[in-house]
Amino acid sequence: MTRSGPLPGAVASAAVLLGGCATGDRSADVTELDNTWRANLVPKSSPALMVGTFERFCVETSGLAARETALRRAGYVPLADRGTPGTRAFVVDDTRPAVAVSENMCLVQARARTGQTERFERYVTVRFPDAVETDPAPLGRSISQAWSVPGPAIIATERVQDVDWNNFALIYYRPEGAS
Repeated sequence: MTRSGPLPGAVASAAVLLGGCATGDRSADVTELDNTWRANLVPKSSPALMVGTFERFCVETSGLAARETALRRAGYVPLADRGTPGTRAFVVDDTRPAVAVSENMCLVQARARTGQTERFERYVTVRFPDAVETDPAPLGRSISQAWSVPGPAIIATERVQDVDWNNFALIYYRPEGAS
């Protein structure tokens, strides 16, 4: 028996390719996010990588526009706006932590791993020698540690349970009007 015309597999492949062309938003961001491995949205990052990301995007860079530009240049892609107004989350498809930014807040989040707490406590002690440990309770039930630092600013750690994992976040918050 001979068959004329395209093979069934080729027809299916063409339908998939053309279907992708027919959808609405096919921007680079959407396409890249579509191909991002779900586990990399909040990945398992090493303690050193978490602290380095926190230093680079949260402490050394201030303001929403500057943080967004720095994250884009580092290969991060923004997620669709769904959360707190004025806050934007960025992810990258590797082991670098997720980052959420606003005008006066920056948060770095990854899956909880061994050594993160110790590494961050050491970082705060060295980077902010004038930091004063404060009661985390008024900041929210998931906040596990907090420090007040000159500037003024608050640095905190947060532990939250996701559907599948426990996540660890490093937070830098500078109140509006602080220099």
